[in-house]
Amino acid sequence: MPDWSRTPTDRRVIPARERRRTTSAVERCHTLRQTVVVGALLFALSTLPTSVGVAAELNAPAAVPTTPAAAPPKTPPAPASTAVAAPAPAAIPVPQIVARAAETKKLLDDLDAMAQPTPAIVQIQERLPEIRAKLGPEFKSTLEILEQGPPVGIQERLTQSWRTCASELTQWQDVVTKRATELERELDRLAGLRTTWVQTLADAKASHTPAPVLQNVEKVLADLETARLHLQGQRAMILVLQDQVAGELTRCQGALAEIARLREGSLKQTFARSAPPIWSREARRANWAALPGRIRDELLASVVLLGHFASEYAVRLVLHVLLFIALIFMARSARSWAHGPAADRGEVPASAVVFDRPYAAATVIALVSVLWIYPVRPRTVGDVAAILGLLPLLRVVRPLIARALVPALDAFAVLALVDRLRAQLVAAPLGDQIILMAEMLPAIGLLAWLLGSRRLRRALVAEGMTPLRLRVTGIGVVYALWVCTVAFGAAAYGALRLARSLGSGLLVDILLVIGGYAAIKVVEGLLAFSFRAWPLCRLGMVSRHHDLLERRAHRVFGVIMAVTCVVAVLTHRSLLEPATALGRTILGAELRRGGITVGDVLAFALTVCLAFLTSTFIRFLLEEDVFPHLRLGPGLPYTISSLLHYAVLVVGFLLAIAALGVDLNKVTILAGAFGVGLGFGLQGVVNNFVSGLIVLLERPMQVGDVIQMGDVSGQVRRIGIRSSTLQTAEGAEIILPNASLVAEKVTNWTLSAQARRIDVPVNVAYGTPPQKVLELLRGVAGAHPDVLATPVPEALFLAFADSALKFELRAWTARLDRWLLIKSDLNVAVYAALQGAGIEIPLPQREVRLRQP
Repeated sequence: MPDWSRTPTDRRVIPARERRRTTSAVERCHTLRQTVVVGALLFALSTLPTSVGVAAELNAPAAVPTTPAAAPPKTPPAPASTAVAAPAPAAIPVPQIVARAAETKKLLDDLDAMAQPTPAIVQIQERLPEIRAKLGPEFKSTLEILEQGPPVGIQERLTQSWRTCASELTQWQDVVTKRATELERELDRLAGLRTTWVQTLADAKASHTPAPVLQNVEKVLADLETARLHLQGQRAMILVLQDQVAGELTRCQGALAEIARLREGSLKQTFARSAPPIWSREARRANWAALPGRIRDELLASVVLLGHFASEYAVRLVLHVLLFIALIFMARSARSWAHGPAADRGEVPASAVVFDRPYAAATVIALVSVLWIYPVRPRTVGDVAAILGLLPLLRVVRPLIARALVPALDAFAVLALVDRLRAQLVAAPLGDQIILMAEMLPAIGLLAWLLGSRRLRRALVAEGMTPLRLRVTGIGVVYALWVCTVAFGAAAYGALRLARSLGSGLLVDILLVIGGYAAIKVVEGLLAFSFRAWPLCRLGMVSRHHDLLERRAHRVFGVIMAVTCVVAVLTHRSLLEPATALGRTILGAELRRGGITVGDVLAFALTVCLAFLTSTFIRFLLEEDVFPHLRLGPGLPYTISSLLHYAVLVVGFLLAIAALGVDLNKVTILAGAFGVGLGFGLQGVVNNFVSGLIVLLERPMQVGDVIQMGDVSGQVRRIGIRSSTLQTAEGAEIILPNASLVAEKVTNWTLSAQARRIDVPVNVAYGTPPQKVLELLRGVAGAHPDVLATPVPEALFLAFADSALKFELRAWTARLDRWLLIKSDLNVAVYAALQGAGIEIPLPQREVRLRQP
């Protein structure tokens, strides 16, 4: 609501000509409204007793059967240029007059009870005179303040105050309008009833009805007239009240229009002078005695505004307090963890230093969250949050920056505190001017010291600041120095809007950046603690990849905080609405033809990226925390992950098409063209894609299987959308089209089992006992640790060769990765066993016979 604590005596008196013009305009508006209302009432009083309509007859309290003769005759519709005569009212049959009279009496009793003023109307009647008495001086006071070019904080407080008052008056107007509509409806209903009873009286007299019945009808007509006069009196009172509420609402809207006009023109008047130069005589003749009173008034106005804000956002404030309490418990638990077992194991991250001050860390997050919890808030709320958060912010940021910068940080905190108090409490131009100059002068000295101190530079280099960061910091200090210097000169000259925009805006920008930096560090520490505490530590993806998750979370929260700071800076400088309008214009720009805008293209790209990120996260979650706890067959987890990946991408692509706003007819044409393209040149691509789906669903091979196709043999590493990757024993990776895996013959050594047979052929000389050789081979196979006992190793006598007896050892192993090594070991062991048993391994013999001619 408006600030009732202000009085017009505190403000500069507006010129007499403007005061007379404003007063006369307001008086003429009130006189005109009263004349219109009185004329309308007199016209209604003179016409309502004789008004008859079809709607009144339809709104009768009870439907009474009538004879066909009593029904109004049907008439054809009249031409548009002629008036349509109302049908004659239906009279009540004589036998039903008594019953209908009783019903009408009950209806009139109900109407009499309803005609009494409601509690809401009584409350409006009681409070409206007080508000009317205060809004007049408040309107003049607001005009005087706006003429002085107040700070943006004062403008926003005035806006919030008048908006609150306008909202309450709008609710009152709705209540009064609804009440007036109800009374009007009941008056129409009474008019219809009166017409019916007048016709009934005429018919009863014509039919020589007994006198008691005629007296009953006449009494009903008298009661109807009394009720009508009562309702008309109530309606007249409601209409007058409605006019008064509308007048005050118009005054509120006028004040809001003046504030909006000032704020729209403030950007154009940035370089205009809104106060006399500090060296002028007018500045020296200023009334300093009135400054404390005005500061007191502004403080009271801020308190009133905060009270209204608390009542409007009571639920959010309670939730905000609960969030603050939860943050305190988390920060204290994190401090105990960082100084407890985690410190003993050396697992404390660097970001845990913020928990040395748990209450300050919790306060920083709670106050920074004001930017998200209350996106639409008065500037006073943001300034109070900044003032309350300065000390906790210093306690959190000090350990995170170089020691040499701590004095500069403390000095900045003092300047920021003075600036926020000035923005909320100082409405007088001269006081605002002097305090702005008092802020900028030490800021210039501080920045000059930061820029020219070699000792500070050496200290920063000693504490690890790189030359690049040192150079970037120097550029930022030079920029801030120029801004503060210009702001000081603008304040001294009297261009307060320019001084506030530069100097005060720079302080707020730095405060937001420091607050965002502190919030990021606190959130990093909370995430590090959460990832190492129950129950998140039980998750596989957290326990094995917490460093990766912390880096990704830091990146995401950094982007969110940067966007929040940019929005807050634009809001503070009253540039959010122009920036939003510019963004909408850019996003709404059409790209040549087709009606597709830049925003549609960005929405398409963003949707596709989100689909890829969602698919990646789902697969990561399944592989780390879901599949290890399920009993699935070999290769089934990979199949499920791949199918989910394709499904999410397809859904994301469809959503992206919808976000792009492409016409379905064009999509159909594109699909047809795509089909034609498939028939000509994309057959192989589609064949490989479908073959890949067949391989994933049918699973004739899985990731990790050892397959052989022709002269190619190796382990399957990936089954993709078009091709699969095979890694050979030599380390090469072979890309195989999926269609070849379906169409050609493929040998899978590990489809149903991991066991593979090893064959070791052996030749011995003639004369060797075969049984001895067989026993020796079985013993060699049984002695190897990687040879399976089941199936039992076999030693076979295969054939009588030309120069040797042929034997073969067949053994099974489950170590497919060591199959060649095991075969080599068996060959070595067989050779050593034959040598130890004195069994000769014959060399191939050939007889060559020479014939002489």
